[in-house]
Amino acid sequence: MAEEKLVKAPNTPNDKGEIVVVSVLGNEIRLRTQADSDYIHKLTEDIENRIKRCMSDSGIMSSLKAVILVCLDLADELEKEKKQHSKKDKSWEERIDKLINKISAV
Repeated sequence: MAEEKLVKAPNTPNDKGEIVVVSVLGNEIRLRTQADSDYIHKLTEDIENRIKRCMSDSGIMSSLKAVILVCLDLADELEKEKKQHSKKDKSWEERIDKLINKISAV
């Protein structure tokens, strides 16, 4: 029998945290994470629902293809959020610069 490997959740120190076991589409994964296990299970449920919805909506039968599409969708959401935050940061920087200029003029 093949040895089961432990997958380290992103942004988790190498040697700390608890082990959380999750299942996505019948695939069990053991994660070492410092995040709350309920939170990890909530994320897992969301991902599984997205995959199932993708398979249902598109008629895709391959779970791997559905996972790739869900990953692309999540990456798109993340990029849009980054751009939105970047715009907000620039807007605040411009406002601060204007205030500094007004103060300097006084």
